[in-house]
Amino acid sequence: MLDHIRGRVVSKSPTRLILEVAGIGYLLNIPLSTFEKIPSHGEVTILTQLFIREDQIKLFGFASEEERDLFQLLLSVNGIGLTTASAILSGSTVDDIRRAVLNEDVKALEKIKGVGKKTAERIILELRESIKRIAISSPGRDVQQDALISDAVMALISLGYGRPIAEKAVNEVAKRLPVIDNIEVLVREALKYKV
Repeated sequence: MLDHIRGRVVSKSPTRLILEVAGIGYLLNIPLSTFEKIPSHGEVTILTQLFIREDQIKLFGFASEEERDLFQLLLSVNGIGLTTASAILSGSTVDDIRRAVLNEDVKALEKIKGVGKKTAERIILELRESIKRIAISSPGRDVQQDALISDAVMALISLGYGRPIAEKAVNEVAKRLPVIDNIEVLVREALKYKV
């Protein structure tokens, strides 16, 4: 159906984005992770997921393929609907959710608003194998490296950097390093990175 939309940002809020394309304004529901990654104005390309129900049509937008893929996986979990899946993506990063599922960390998932113990257990039970397959097929980093990268991003955020800048700096540095095994090196090099 609709894979992506490229248009001019008219307005954005933590849960909604309006894009103008050829004079038509498209209202997209977005998670907080997408909100943080898109500019307040200018042209952007947003990946989409369209849902048509008897009484409504909803268009969801995502800044990355990973966000959209995880959103679709979350919808496959029994009892998780559009609102909850979007809230889960708003409450944590894709990497943190993946790590929590792979490590069977119920408490980490419970920290996300709207996710109780039973929902967290169901997410782990129903998505563990799918996320393992994705991790195996993804070239490069493993779960331990992802954990170091996530911790480095959080360290930069605690130093006052915004999440998008911190993620970009750490990911760029991680690409250049031959081995990712030390958070201090990641943070030190990321602090030198010019955005």
